[in-house]
Amino acid sequence: MQGFARREFQLMLLRRMFDFQPDLVEAACAELGVSHRVYMAAHNRWQTMLRSRTAPKGLALYGAVLGPADERYEVLFGDARMTAHRWRLPGLWPDLRFEALSGAGDFVLHGWLVRAAGSPVPELGPVGSLAPWSCVVDDVLARFPGAVQRDPEVPARWGVDVPDPAGGVWRLMFVYGLLQQVSR
Repeated sequence: MQGFARREFQLMLLRRMFDFQPDLVEAACAELGVSHRVYMAAHNRWQTMLRSRTAPKGLALYGAVLGPADERYEVLFGDARMTAHRWRLPGLWPDLRFEALSGAGDFVLHGWLVRAAGSPVPELGPVGSLAPWSCVVDDVLARFPGAVQRDPEVPARWGVDVPDPAGGVWRLMFVYGLLQQVSR
């Protein structure tokens, strides 16, 4: 692996998804024509860049790896102004974009996969029948109005709890914004 660009970035995303969906990750690697060793090397290289004293920091690292953002717009959270930066990731998820939210000083607060503007939201059936990799966090929040986000306090992961009409709760786990697991 010579450089680190959008293809390698997708491989890096797969490493955390492997914890939940090893079969889907292996199929994705086969589709991309890469071995387990290659996607692990991409993950390790990304981790090295994140911790390097000489690599760019924050948004500058994403720019160095992914190039200029394909889309950029302002987002307000209360009185705080942030900027959403989105990149196409050709290959595995053509209807999704990687979004990095940056704050003051281009500090990246959060990064995950989101649905591309104008891309159709998949038909989501009952929460218990949602398939891994079928939707992103915003798809679930739009489909299930009672859904509540939760931070599982693990980097790259996000949770959503969806109330069950019978009184229980469905727990959905996302990695980089893409659904990985549904459980009660």
